[in-house]
Amino acid sequence: MTDAERWLRERLPDAPADLLDAMAAALPPEGGGALADTLAAGSLRLYAGLGGGAGGREAALPLLAADALLTHALEAQSEADLDGLGDFVHRWGVAGRLGDLASGTF
Repeated sequence: MTDAERWLRERLPDAPADLLDAMAAALPPEGGGALADTLAAGSLRLYAGLGGGAGGREAALPLLAADALLTHALEAQSEADLDGLGDFVHRWGVAGRLGDLASGTF
C-alpha cells in the first residue's frame, strides 16, 4: 500500500469500499512526489479515462472517484503548504493539467 493510499484510507474509513478502491487504483506509484500531486495525478488519470464516454451509469463511480481525489489533493496541499495552494491550483486546475486534459493536450 502506498503512502497516498494509506492517507486516503485513514481519512475516509467510512467511505464505500468500491469508491476507495477506485481512488486507490488510480493513484500512480509513489516516487517521492508530494502527496497532493500524487492525489491530483490519480484524479486526472480517472478524468482521462472518461473522455469520449457516453456518460452513462458506468461513468458514475470513476467520476465520483476523480472528483474525490481532486478534492483530497486540495486538502493535502492546504495542510502541507497553505501558501502554495494558489500555485497548486494553477498547475493542476483549468489553467494547468486539467485544462490540458480538456483541450486534448494532456
